[in-house]
Amino acid sequence: MTPRVHKQVFPVLAAVLMFTASTASAQHKHGDGEHKHKAAPEMESTDMAEHHMMDGMPHFMTTGEHADAVKQALTGYAAAAQSSVDGMAAYVVPSDGFTIVEGSHPNWGWTDYRDNHLKPEFESSDFTLKFYTYDEFFVSATPMLAYATFKISLEATIKGEDISRDRKGAAILVNTADGWRIRHLHTS
Repeated sequence: MTPRVHKQVFPVLAAVLMFTASTASAQHKHGDGEHKHKAAPEMESTDMAEHHMMDGMPHFMTTGEHADAVKQALTGYAAAAQSSVDGMAAYVVPSDGFTIVEGSHPNWGWTDYRDNHLKPEFESSDFTLKFYTYDEFFVSATPMLAYATFKISLEATIKGEDISRDRKGAAILVNTADGWRIRHLHTS
């Protein structure tokens, strides 16, 4: 997908998600005064003093503290995957609000993904993950919501065969009381 398409498609997708499934209580100022948005249960109030709108839409920033924090969360998630399924949980929305599509297979909720995909794979003697990283990020963030695309690099041994792959990923993250957490992840 070209950067131009990123700038056109993903802000619209993220804006729709923000307004239909927002996970933050937030107060912020618009041209006509202060507003409060209702939150989903997994996220507490987020300070929106720096938040602003542009042409009636949330203004997504590609640099700054929120974009940097999103990169750190995604980098942490990938690093945790090299050592501990339980460590990965610190970087996701640990509820049914988490979704993932890995290749073409979806999992609905962290428990589903952890118990029916990750643990069987990581506990199998046929699979050893040697190296797993996310980099080459394109992040766009508001103080509440972010989306990112990135390169995935992995090295593993599967049924005795060493493999090395570069893939692509996309994520939607929310800013929770505990920091940025992955709400949706697509890796292929």
